[in-house]
Amino acid sequence: MRGMLLAAGRGVRMEPLSSLIPKPALPVLGQPLLAPSLQTLAAGGCHAIVVNLHHRPEQVVAAVRQVPVRCPVLFSLEPHLLGPAGGLAAARSALAGGPVLVANADCWSQLDLQPLLAAGSPELAVLALLPHPDRRRWGAVEVDQQGRVRRFWSPGEGLDRPGFLFTGFQLLGEHTLPLLPQPPAPMMAFWQPLVSQGRLYAVVVSGAFAEAGDPYAYWQLVMDRLAGATYVHPAARVEPSACLKQTAVSVGAHIQGGARLEGCVVLPGAVVGEGAELCRCIVGRTVAPGERGEDLVLLPHQDRPLPTKN
Repeated sequence: MRGMLLAAGRGVRMEPLSSLIPKPALPVLGQPLLAPSLQTLAAGGCHAIVVNLHHRPEQVVAAVRQVPVRCPVLFSLEPHLLGPAGGLAAARSALAGGPVLVANADCWSQLDLQPLLAAGSPELAVLALLPHPDRRRWGAVEVDQQGRVRRFWSPGEGLDRPGFLFTGFQLLGEHTLPLLPQPPAPMMAFWQPLVSQGRLYAVVVSGAFAEAGDPYAYWQLVMDRLAGATYVHPAARVEPSACLKQTAVSVGAHIQGGARLEGCVVLPGAVVGEGAELCRCIVGRTVAPGERGEDLVLLPHQDRPLPTKN
């Protein structure tokens, strides 16, 4: 079995953050966001993994190389964005010779994929689902009693019908790979013919899952992972007189004396000046001494509000 990590998206919803760091490479307590998905592919039995690239590819490559996995990792560069199904089709020659386990690089999960791996078949594609937490916020997958996917609901649609959350993990049987559409193509262009043929199935898996689609969702993910604690990367500097509360400080960052940070995510290389006071901020630039900020995304040349909810 081979694996495919879909990491080529532009990250439009993550702007302006994704203009600085591509979404899969965003730091989450010392690991890139893509780390759990990459590790899950390797732990699932993939003997090689392909990662597709488009936006700031050098940063995504560097993020992948931070993650220890015991199998070769190959890269598929997309000079023009091909879409998820198109990216799979473009990498098909590297994926040939068996089933393909696919994951998204823009979410954080710790899932037990054994039900997915057990449901695999050469003729089928199988999606890994979770019970749905919020049908109005995310789309849903409707499945019949035999496990066949019946249809896909947009957010807020079909609320009177049962629906599950797609985790981004799917297992493609080797006989489904020739059906991948010519790029560029969204995943739905691959799925819908399989639905019509009764060849798209789904299983419910268990474990933790969090999406990170926009700056607030990313900030919330890091806060949840902190669980009230503070994280400082070993290669960051925090002066003794600085005060940090439920804050994550990334590699190469420097928090100067007297600075006070609460509920903040400090990105790689950022500097927080002496006496600065920040609350619920994502920090990606040099913060001036004494500067104050609350509910902000602080980036070079483009500070933005950080919404208080999605």
